[in-house]
Amino acid sequence: MTVTRQMPSTHQTPSTPPTRVVLVDDHPLFRRGLAELLSEGGLFEVVADFDDGTDLLDALSTLAPELVIVDWQMPQLDGLTLMRHLKQRDATLKVVLLTASDDSRHLLDAIQQGADGYLMKDTDPERILERLQAVVDGKLGLEEETLLLLARRLQQDHRQREQHSQAQTQKQQHKQEQEREQTEAPPAAANPPPGSTLDGAAALNRPTTPDRPTTADWPTTPDWYEGLTERERDTLKWIGRGLSNKLIARELGISDSTVKVYVKNLLRKLNLHSRLELAAWVYAHPLTPVSDASRAPAADATGAEQDTTRAEKESLR
Repeated sequence: MTVTRQMPSTHQTPSTPPTRVVLVDDHPLFRRGLAELLSEGGLFEVVADFDDGTDLLDALSTLAPELVIVDWQMPQLDGLTLMRHLKQRDATLKVVLLTASDDSRHLLDAIQQGADGYLMKDTDPERILERLQAVVDGKLGLEEETLLLLARRLQQDHRQREQHSQAQTQKQQHKQEQEREQTEAPPAAANPPPGSTLDGAAALNRPTTPDRPTTADWPTTPDWYEGLTERERDTLKWIGRGLSNKLIARELGISDSTVKVYVKNLLRKLNLHSRLELAAWVYAHPLTPVSDASRAPAADATGAEQDTTRAEKESLR
């Protein structure tokens, strides 16, 4: 069943056209209340609402929404699957997931697969409007509590990866030590020939296998931010504040493509998968003070520009 509506605004029409919104939720009462909330301020226009995502996919090209708000749990097509289909059809479409669950696994899945926002259904109406407008402006639609939940999840995953890495390193060192012991082990004892100089004193002076290294001997990992350039730290700072690539480029006085290079480098260096994870990482690991962006070394930006140029040349080959 599909309900399509044009919600009249009770406020004065803003100077810019309202954002075209589609709602998908299998609870009619909640769907109706959210539609009325969005239509009150004149910033949003609810062009349609659905109780099933399949109907939206059939009508997507006709409706041409700019923002889709999706319930996480629906009986036929769940919100995460629907979001993937929507992003495949239109990568610029903003998709925000609404849920009553505070399961951090759901949150992490949504962010890794490209959600532009993740809001709890019990969020204050005013905050819902603020977060949705932030998404329209190119920022992240996350509440502080949700961001904290994500940060804790990322910290937990990071600790598990570190523990696994240390266990693998220890296992490899132990294996190498065993192989070295077998290689350096003396042959089976035999009676020395007459006149041999291998007496008891010489045997005692033979080199012995060194002790296995302790954890104190393992190489230490520097603080995570020490491997970042100053421009990358500036970029990460603005990502943590919810800015899009275009807004970051404006703040730093560089091109969008250069910002993309920095974001790609940050994901690789911090072993993360999305800019939302980067934002949560900043929340969980505050940056050390960095110099003002306007005073950042130009050489760093030049290097990134060169990387961008090389990447563009490669794509043309």
